[in-house]
Amino acid sequence: MASASFTRLNRADLPGLVAAAQDGGARALAEYLTDHGSSAAEFDGDGDIFSVLLPVLADDYDIDLETSENATLADIAEATDTLVFILTLADQERYQEALDPEDFEADELAELYEDFTEEEAGDAGAAMLAAIAALHQALGEADEQNVIVVMAG
Repeated sequence: MASASFTRLNRADLPGLVAAAQDGGARALAEYLTDHGSSAAEFDGDGDIFSVLLPVLADDYDIDLETSENATLADIAEATDTLVFILTLADQERYQEALDPEDFEADELAELYEDFTEEEAGDAGAAMLAAIAALHQALGEADEQNVIVVMAG
C-alpha cells in the first residue's frame, strides 16, 4: 500500500526540496520533508487514491489542486515517480470551502471512481472521502510563508 504525507513547509525551503529530489529521488524528498517541515494532516489510507481523486476533483468539481508551483513540481516530477503537489494560500482561498468533506457523498465518489478507472469501486468512495478530509485539513495549514507539500505513492 502506498502512503501519503501532508507536510507544512516554509516557502523558502522549496529550492532545497527540489535539490533533494534531484539528488536522491523520492527517499531524499521524504527525508527533506521530515527534516524541514511539520505534519499538516494525517491520512492512513492508500496514497494511490490521489491519482484518481485529483483528476476527479478537477473534472467533476472544478477543484484543480495540481497547478500551484508548476515550475517546482516539474523539477520534482522529473526526478521522481512519486505524485507530489503543493497547496498554497491561493489554493486555500479558492478551494477550502469547496473541499468541505460534508459536501461529498461516498456513493457519488465511488461512481466517479468507477467511471474514471473502469474498475469496481469497492471501498473507493470512502477512501476518496477520507482523502478529501485530509486535503481539507491540510489546506487550512497554508499561509503566506508556508505551503503544504503532498506526497503520495
